[in-house]
Amino acid sequence: MPLATPTYHNSLSNFCIVGINYRKSDTGIRGRFSLSAERSAGLLQQALAREIPGCMVLSTCNRTEVYGICRHPHDLIELLCESTHCQVDEFMAHGYIYKSNKAIEHLFKVASGLDSQIIGDYEILAQLKLSAKVAKQHGCINSVMERVINYALQASKDIKTKTKLSSGTVSVSYAAIEIIKEKIKDLVGKKILLAGTGKFGNHIAKNLKEYLGSSSISFTNRTDEKAFDLAMEYEAGFVPYKNLSSASNDADVIIVNSSAEFYTILPSFFTTTKPRLVLDLSVPQNVHPAVKNIEGTTLLNVDEVSLILDRTMTLRHAEISNAMAIINATLGDLLEWHRQQSNSPFLHQVKSQLYQLSKIHLNNNFKEEKIHKAVSSLAVQLKHKTNKGCQCINTLNSYLQMNYESSS
Repeated sequence: MPLATPTYHNSLSNFCIVGINYRKSDTGIRGRFSLSAERSAGLLQQALAREIPGCMVLSTCNRTEVYGICRHPHDLIELLCESTHCQVDEFMAHGYIYKSNKAIEHLFKVASGLDSQIIGDYEILAQLKLSAKVAKQHGCINSVMERVINYALQASKDIKTKTKLSSGTVSVSYAAIEIIKEKIKDLVGKKILLAGTGKFGNHIAKNLKEYLGSSSISFTNRTDEKAFDLAMEYEAGFVPYKNLSSASNDADVIIVNSSAEFYTILPSFFTTTKPRLVLDLSVPQNVHPAVKNIEGTTLLNVDEVSLILDRTMTLRHAEISNAMAIINATLGDLLEWHRQQSNSPFLHQVKSQLYQLSKIHLNNNFKEEKIHKAVSSLAVQLKHKTNKGCQCINTLNSYLQMNYESSS
């Protein structure tokens, strides 16, 4: 006989989130807990090995979060710390834990841009969808967790279409453009180098071409083919990665968006002194801090880039209450769905008992519609009352009364 599925596997009260984000940690701490695609895959494999029924990893420049259905949030903390070679004490000092409805609400906020460093930033949504896709490919998404994710995506969609939370064009990639335009008044012919052409780098490349097309724009990447393809797409220059040092020295603006676990832009690259702007949007940081000390050079990291967006947030903050109303309504719908799902085995059992009762005591003289009507009535009652024993007795009386009336 197959073993029964543990009750917590399908319980929303066991949905948990553990994470590190920009609210309690700087780029250095976030960098220590960040997960590459390879490490994320390893964490998911460990979740499977430990029979955790639902698990998903979201790792961006502003956060690393592990979502899961598990016995205790500590199960997820262990996975995260083992995968990043960090200590549990370090996580407890900088991280956060959510469980049950609070965890679901947090996921809804993340999907909707309410928990982003830039409120209403929907870049996180694509990353969340990709995380769910990867987790599903690894067999780490059970039916309950998939339903939670789908409700989160629905809340995000409703907020985007029914509120002004995402009004205007505001994101870290666009903030980089605003800083460049503010710091360098005449951009015609200026040399801009984008180092790192991953998914986020794609957003930056698009904005560079759209808003700073009068400049001389070039792309480089540790995988030359990626940089070359993007350069062809946006009619920009291509720099082989082996030439990163000389290209950096020539550039007036350098935007670094790499996932390397070491510094890729070094002080030794710069042999000439001139006004130079370096934006390090990487987590962990990929530009050596000493670059800031080079004469004429301005170095800003992702946290400093984000600060300039404060003036655009007033309108979006005014929409938070409307967005939260949608989240609360969607959470209510999810909880109602889950309650109906939890009643389903009980309803099937009652239905089976009514069939047995009809065969043994009612001379097989029963109608399918009577049983359906009785069970449907019970389902409605269970939405408002949780005493299953009393409701079952009422359903039995109701069914017997229907049969009595039809035979009299």
